[in-house]
Amino acid sequence: MFYAAVVVLSAVIVTTYALFQFLVPAPTVETPPAPTGDVTAENPTDNPDTPDIDESTVTPSQQTLERKDQFYTFLLAASDQVSGNSDTIMVASYDVPNQKVALVSIPRDTLVNGKYGSHKYYKINSAYSYGGIDELRAVVADMLGIPIDFYVTVDLKAFVEVVDAVGGVDFYVPVDMNYDADDQNLHIHYDKGMHYDLTGQQVLEIARCRKNSDGPGTYPNNVYDVYAGSGTNREQTQRELMVAIARKLISWNSIPKITQFTEIVGQNVKTNMSASDLAFFATRGIYVDLDSSVTTTVFPGNGEVNYKGWSWCWQYYPEECLEIINNYLNPYTTDITMDMTNMFQVK
Repeated sequence: MFYAAVVVLSAVIVTTYALFQFLVPAPTVETPPAPTGDVTAENPTDNPDTPDIDESTVTPSQQTLERKDQFYTFLLAASDQVSGNSDTIMVASYDVPNQKVALVSIPRDTLVNGKYGSHKYYKINSAYSYGGIDELRAVVADMLGIPIDFYVTVDLKAFVEVVDAVGGVDFYVPVDMNYDADDQNLHIHYDKGMHYDLTGQQVLEIARCRKNSDGPGTYPNNVYDVYAGSGTNREQTQRELMVAIARKLISWNSIPKITQFTEIVGQNVKTNMSASDLAFFATRGIYVDLDSSVTTTVFPGNGEVNYKGWSWCWQYYPEECLEIINNYLNPYTTDITMDMTNMFQVK
């Protein structure tokens, strides 16, 4: 009798879960813009079914765009606790039918030609301090030529609390990290290699560390780039840390703490996703293979550009960046073209 009851209960749970997945609607997203070319041209030359448009003279960006089914884009941002700028910026995509996820880092010093009110700024991380997530979202969408469907901003306190809630994470630190700032009571010391059961504070230190202070260098006060000559960078470390945390979050040991996670997210995360949107992504996201279906990369460029008094700006390599946009972030059924993007270049 007991076993029969267990079987029935299991069947109810499975059926309810399947029904819940079916009932949660897919999120609605931005409708592609209408064509912007000359729609009064006469005598079309290539398609008799569209008499008002000479399609042979319309550029790809002027054609009607069509979105891929259930392909979503996200902006992820965490602010610097001192300056108010966005310290970490990533664009993500989730291709639900194919269960593929991409995370692309936007270097915090990315060169832009930004203006908010009377303020001019030339690094993308300043967009957040001037106009908040709305300004940052608009700048990123304009730069990449794609709509940003959803945003997520994270208080770094949540980063620490989530890692602690899951009992810490294991992570391979790619470089030696040795930085001391007595005025901030900050002391970061990690040897290159595998580290186990890192606490939230330790993970945050690894994620944010950019400089070492234990040897000669070109920066003031004997400080130099922690990743210099390593073949890696801080953005890559941050992406890999996110994957490590995600892997721990979906593990069996984390499931009993779902209420705690909900409280942490509610208090420290801001998003334009509705409860229904979150439910949709949660019920689909658990099937993503984190080992084979998650791609992480960074927009390549030159980080030594100076512009109007702003030094160490990251100027994109447009052709390489366009390839990344189309391979991993493009929500349309046709390719994004260069004229659809706005990757600012110093002449």
